[in-house]
Amino acid sequence: MIKKLFPWMMLILFALVLIWFWQKQIESAQQTVDFAEADYVGSAECKDCHKNRHRSWYDTYHRTMTQEASDLSVLGDFNGQPQTYWGYTIRPINKDGRYYFSYYDANNQEFLNEIEIKRTVGSRRYQQYLAQTENTDGNYYRLELLWHIEDQRWIHLNGAFLDSDDQSFSQHTGIWNQNCIFCHNTGIKPGMNNYNELVERSRAGEPVNVFTDARFDSAVTELGISCESCHAPAKIHSQLSQNPFRKYYFHFTEKQDPSIVHPNELDQQAALSVCGQCHGQRVPENLDMAKIWMESGPTFRPGQDLEKHVNPVWQDTQIQSQQPDIFATRFWADGTPRLTAYEYQGIVQSACLQDNSFTCNSCHNMHGGDPKGMIEPENRTNQACLTCHQDMVESPEAHTGHDVDGAGSLCYDCHMPKMTYGIMTFHRNHRIESPVSHQELSIEKPNACVACHLNETDEWLYQQSANLWQQPLPSDSHGMIQSLVELHSGDPVQRALSAYQMGQHFESLPAKSRLFLIPHLLLALEDSYPAIRRFAHKSLVAIINESAAENFELDELSQLKESLMGFDFIADQNIRAKVILNTKAWYKQVDFTKWPEPPVGSLLYANYSLQMDVIDTLRQEAASIEKRIHVGE
Repeated sequence: MIKKLFPWMMLILFALVLIWFWQKQIESAQQTVDFAEADYVGSAECKDCHKNRHRSWYDTYHRTMTQEASDLSVLGDFNGQPQTYWGYTIRPINKDGRYYFSYYDANNQEFLNEIEIKRTVGSRRYQQYLAQTENTDGNYYRLELLWHIEDQRWIHLNGAFLDSDDQSFSQHTGIWNQNCIFCHNTGIKPGMNNYNELVERSRAGEPVNVFTDARFDSAVTELGISCESCHAPAKIHSQLSQNPFRKYYFHFTEKQDPSIVHPNELDQQAALSVCGQCHGQRVPENLDMAKIWMESGPTFRPGQDLEKHVNPVWQDTQIQSQQPDIFATRFWADGTPRLTAYEYQGIVQSACLQDNSFTCNSCHNMHGGDPKGMIEPENRTNQACLTCHQDMVESPEAHTGHDVDGAGSLCYDCHMPKMTYGIMTFHRNHRIESPVSHQELSIEKPNACVACHLNETDEWLYQQSANLWQQPLPSDSHGMIQSLVELHSGDPVQRALSAYQMGQHFESLPAKSRLFLIPHLLLALEDSYPAIRRFAHKSLVAIINESAAENFELDELSQLKESLMGFDFIADQNIRAKVILNTKAWYKQVDFTKWPEPPVGSLLYANYSLQMDVIDTLRQEAASIEKRIHVGE
């Protein structure tokens, strides 16, 4: 009898063992992780199981945000050519694959110092360089020159930020360990080892200079922004994933693995927080949290609510011992951010957030699309807005007043215009909103219509807004072309944006219709802010080049372009003055009767001479104390 039952008993035992085993796999699969306590492992550990994901990440600029200096990472031209700015000369040199900045006194070319480049920051728009010193070995310092990748030239940091000519040579040098480390790397431990000492000295009334006094022994799991920055520390996940049965469980059940974070599966706030940890300027909640940041790093981990760990920066945010309005100028008057790295603040102010499924990933794809923006081709069109605004997307003419295939019917250009400064250019505003001309002009905030309609007055803008969207007509107006008012009377961000816009959107306003801007842009070459001079110069060249492309070639435009070739927006004033004199001499000899008649409100007489009485009044407004601001990044 027993012999007959034995096979069945073995079968039952085997089934019980199998059930027990499978239950254990389920328990393993359901194991959660406390990411606040979990360890990092680095992206190489992810490659075996996630080859395609690893490859798509590897092609991004996130990966190369911070790198050790080498022939593969260094993009600058270290050819020894002198770069003389703000009283000093730097010669970037290459010695057998090692890179150096050699410093000289610009007056007598006396050699001062030589510093080796240890690390690089950035690889898309421009690249900055880090060095260490003998006295503060653990600290990495950002040096004075950056390599601009698009312009293929060296640029002093004083020309990269919105600040005036009145800057010192080392105005924007900084400690990498104290700032850049937080967003440009993975698994961050700043390791400040004298925080308490500096606090005590400050409380005792002693002067404390963090730049010279702070000491760091920093560590990161990985230079650059890698997998665990978005998916959370993955050591436990990696260990659990060695079990092949666990993999099959997730494959066949299509359930999510709780030992790692899946940004696309998070709720809205948690998903926004993943990007907001870097793309949303923030400060510690208090001094105790600041100490944790500086010593062991940020406490936020992907999957959590960012605002339970930090305070996002707003206009009225204050920092102890700093001026009360320290962040005010980083926002337009209505609270819209005007600097990059505030995208989180823009998104959380957007009406689109009413849709609980709307997150950064609604437009961006961290593993797809062009690495420049990480956006799939269809999301660069109105397709991105189709889900909620089907009628307007399919038949936009009535809503936009523009042709369906024209630039004026692209949702982004009206609802996310480029008005956010950063990395020496302008980016899309991430506060998704509708343009309201009379409100925006009243608070000196950029209006999306002006970006294309560079030849129209404020009266025209008001009338069009009333006709298309039933917006109220203001009782007062200045009757001048709005782009020119902003170029001459705005604060540094307004002036920079206006100068930038004058060289954009040629499909909306051809170069021939922009020639009236040339005298104004030539005047902007004399602005006291280097960044504004740069945008003015680039727009002048763009108008000239587009005129040729449109077969509207004038000999005098070629002569102007030749005169402008020698203009360096950050050169010494005496050097720039020579180019300015040449352009003024050119201006006097041009026969403007062959040029299009200046439009109404252009601040030009019929002979293209500037209405300087009006322009001087505008420029005096720009020079007022409240508009002479520095806007840091």
